[in-house]
Amino acid sequence: MFEGLLIVLVPMVLGYLIKTRQSALLSAVNRIVMILLYVILFVMGISLGQLDDVLAKLPNIGFSALTFAVLIIACNLFGLLIYDKLNPAPLKQLGSDMPPRLRLLFDSLKLCSMVLLGFMVGFFSQGLFVLPSNASTYVLVVLIFFVGIQLRNNGISLREVLFNKRGIYTGIIMIITSLIGGIFSALTLSLPISQGLAISSGLGWYSLSSVVINDAWGPVFGSIAFFNDLVREILSLFIIPFFMFRYRSTAVGIAGATALDCTLPIIQRSGGMEVVPLAISFGFVTNIAPPILLVFFSSIPL
Repeated sequence: MFEGLLIVLVPMVLGYLIKTRQSALLSAVNRIVMILLYVILFVMGISLGQLDDVLAKLPNIGFSALTFAVLIIACNLFGLLIYDKLNPAPLKQLGSDMPPRLRLLFDSLKLCSMVLLGFMVGFFSQGLFVLPSNASTYVLVVLIFFVGIQLRNNGISLREVLFNKRGIYTGIIMIITSLIGGIFSALTLSLPISQGLAISSGLGWYSLSSVVINDAWGPVFGSIAFFNDLVREILSLFIIPFFMFRYRSTAVGIAGATALDCTLPIIQRSGGMEVVPLAISFGFVTNIAPPILLVFFSSIPL
């Protein structure tokens, strides 16, 4: 377990130590992160395509991923709405200039297409070549290093994180309710509780969860983890604006780890600058927790 924690935490810490104001360098980091993400998903697709009897396993992957996504998000909404009801903080005014959600949805579909492309390559190349062991893990280490750079240089200070109590509470509630949803999902699908907890620990960070789960239990569960977290990103594009005015913690919390990247434009433009400190604090918490939770739960013997 400790080796796994070092693999995911050390590169993040090293990346977080790098501070720069060069916009060209930061733009290059953003491009590298996206390229590495595509590589990871492509490699995962190849691993899935090279499984024996893979076509017979696809319905189970789809059903399991959907079960996890529905139950986890339902638990998130339940817990976050209660928090917003008990601690109301409606926005003074809504934001404007919403980005086109169809374009953001298209970006999510591109991620699915990389898995599909890798699957086809793997399926039609069975017996011709075999991927190196843990190939995606090496790519993930580099990806996490650059994610650490992004966290440090996206205007996030520890003061903003630590002094925004609502952001911290929202993050804690989101994490706890996600784990509860993972337990419900495991019971529904007759899986070990530790697997349910591990899959629910991604909190929307699909590039991390898919690799860690893939290394622990193979490409079937890695694919379940990926699609579970991707469904969160897609649904949050439509859920965030709906809840933003009266239930800001619910709106931000449903985004999970994507609150600092993919869904941040939706959060900022639907809630305005008033909600940005909450999103920053929450996003930091939900980006730090998945590496620890994923490694811990995936190392528990079944």
